[in-house]
Amino acid sequence: MRALEKHFDPEEGDGWAVRLNGIDEVLTVSRRQLSAVREAIVG
Repeated sequence: MRALEKHFDPEEGDGWAVRLNGIDEVLTVSRRQLSAVREAIVG
C-alpha cells in the first residue's frame, strides 16, 4: 500500500481511499475497513 487519503465520490460523498503501489486507480475504503487499513500501512 502506498497511501490512505481522503476521497470524494460523486455518488457516495466524502470518504477514504487507498492507493496501491503500481496501480493508478484508488480503492475505496469503507468506515468498517478503515482501522484495518491504517494498521496495515503502519506495519
